[in-house]
Amino acid sequence: MEYLVFAVFGYVSGSVMYSRLLPFLFKQVDITKISDDGNPGAGNVFQHLGISFGLLCLACDILKGAIPVALCLHYLPPQDPLFALVLAAPVLGHAKRGKAIAVSFGVLLGLLPFSGMVLLLIVPFLFFSLILKVNPHAWRVIFSFGCFVAAAHIWVPVPALRFGAWLIGAAVTAKHAIYVKCAHERLRLEWGLKPRRSSRAADD
Repeated sequence: MEYLVFAVFGYVSGSVMYSRLLPFLFKQVDITKISDDGNPGAGNVFQHLGISFGLLCLACDILKGAIPVALCLHYLPPQDPLFALVLAAPVLGHAKRGKAIAVSFGVLLGLLPFSGMVLLLIVPFLFFSLILKVNPHAWRVIFSFGCFVAAAHIWVPVPALRFGAWLIGAAVTAKHAIYVKCAHERLRLEWGLKPRRSSRAADD
């Protein structure tokens, strides 16, 4: 029962969109209206409102994932299978409206010093960003989180943490698959092709 309390806390914490809320409160700017992709994330805050405000929003997005996990880890053992829900909850809360990248890093940072799983996400992100550059960004995220999940299953000894990694990877990948599909449809429109219809729509 205690794990579910922390999971609910994490979900609510992850649902707070600081990168949209803070610009609106202090700058009277709706970041989703002025950004190209409409995403309420720190990346758009950096682009449109500058480095200092972007860092503030990024820190909040990271902390909203790290704090619930760190608190749960302080009071409860991470070996229980329900701990996986605590890991995934902030990411699922954010993924309703955002891309959930920063909060995923925050969740993994909340595991320190018990687990260094955050390195399993940092390394592929750097690899696909700096060495083998993958574009568009949505594909880079999908590849990075796919490698993260695979690495967690190989090197993380605690089953609950492995399952938590799988839940996080699934949530972020599903979210970015939507962006990949939208980018594909935009490309078709630029080439003058009609958007694809579903088989049901075709039958109708």
